[in-house]
Amino acid sequence: MTCDKITVITVVRNGEKTLEQTMLSVLNQTYANVEYIVVDGASTDGTLGIIKRYDEQIKSGAFPNISFRWISEPDAGVYDAMNRGIDLATGEWINFMNSGDYFTANDVIEKIFAQGDFTAVDVAYGNSTVLNEDGSRFAIPADDSVLALRRGPTYRHGASFVKASVHKAFKFDLAKTKKLTYALDFCCIFELFAAGKTFRKVDVNVLVFAKDGISNNLTRSLWYNYLIVSRGKSKVAPFLRYLRQLCTVTARRSIVTKYAYYFFALYVCNNIIAHIPAWRVRKFYYRLWGMKIGRKSLLNMSQYFFSVNKISIGSNTHVNRGCFFDARAGIAIGNNVSISHRVTLMTGSHDARSKTLTGDFRPITIEDYVWIGVNATILKGVTVGRGAVVAAGAVVTKDVAPYTIAGGVPAKKIGDRRKDLEYAPAWGIPFV
Repeated sequence: MTCDKITVITVVRNGEKTLEQTMLSVLNQTYANVEYIVVDGASTDGTLGIIKRYDEQIKSGAFPNISFRWISEPDAGVYDAMNRGIDLATGEWINFMNSGDYFTANDVIEKIFAQGDFTAVDVAYGNSTVLNEDGSRFAIPADDSVLALRRGPTYRHGASFVKASVHKAFKFDLAKTKKLTYALDFCCIFELFAAGKTFRKVDVNVLVFAKDGISNNLTRSLWYNYLIVSRGKSKVAPFLRYLRQLCTVTARRSIVTKYAYYFFALYVCNNIIAHIPAWRVRKFYYRLWGMKIGRKSLLNMSQYFFSVNKISIGSNTHVNRGCFFDARAGIAIGNNVSISHRVTLMTGSHDARSKTLTGDFRPITIEDYVWIGVNATILKGVTVGRGAVVAAGAVVTKDVAPYTIAGGVPAKKIGDRRKDLEYAPAWGIPFV
């Protein structure tokens, strides 16, 4: 069976501290047909030595899945170098994995292109993880709908694969460099969207990227986003959206706003609202602070939430008393789910091997018809598949396959469940 050639391009200049990790994340991919291109901007540090060392290893057969090319010459900046990489690419798909970024796992490309037929797709994009300056990590899910691009970037550029024939026709517009500086990648993405190209999200965490540099200037980024989505025209809706986003960012930087938010969204939510014996009141307040709750779903009293605005609950779902939702990285709960007493959903943890005990945050997904037993704990990054059961007291550290029963510490498969499920958890007792 043949598979499309995937071209991965790394752009670098004086990146001896970050390049090796990036290169290894590409060279170790298990996908069978990867073309790797490194475009170096005439580095003056040890970058060339790293490139040449791995060039020799590739030629010796150390990385059999990889064909490798590299150039080192002066360029007019990162986007000029990226365009040169596009010109050199001979694969069917192009991904940019710039120096300092790296694939989350060795089988990322294989996972992406194992998800069906991509013949009619122009851009495949996935999720990413941001590495903060303090070493903590936050998973960032991409938006499921490409229409969200009308509001601004919805996925990390390095988490996407663009059909090579499309990217060669839509390069980075260097004429806009002065106007948009570091936002030319989103400009290119939006031009693909405006041209009607086909986007498809793949539910794969593609890369880790460092949060640093000038691109983290939020106010400037919002302005660039407005210029891009309005396409240089004075459009009212994008400008009003820009003003609203700017006001939100400005307000969040205020110490008064910060304390007010945590008072109402954390203290009042968990210590007052959670104990009001009227579901309609609790539901109104939770929705007011951003929780998404589907029809006929019910959360009993005495719940405790971190980041209530990052919780999504489907329809006909019931959550019993005393559960703890750490949603800092996001929690998505499906339809017809039953969650028993004192269940813990924990999207945050720490790296036990870290000198500074840095944080690691990944979302939790609970699919339809799941039943979670009393005192069970679901840890970061876990997906509990459709129709699965988590037994009482279990500690789930890995994904649970659909229609399986998992139990123990750590949880393992202990049985199977029938697949013809058709129930809607309900609670008829008032004042709970």
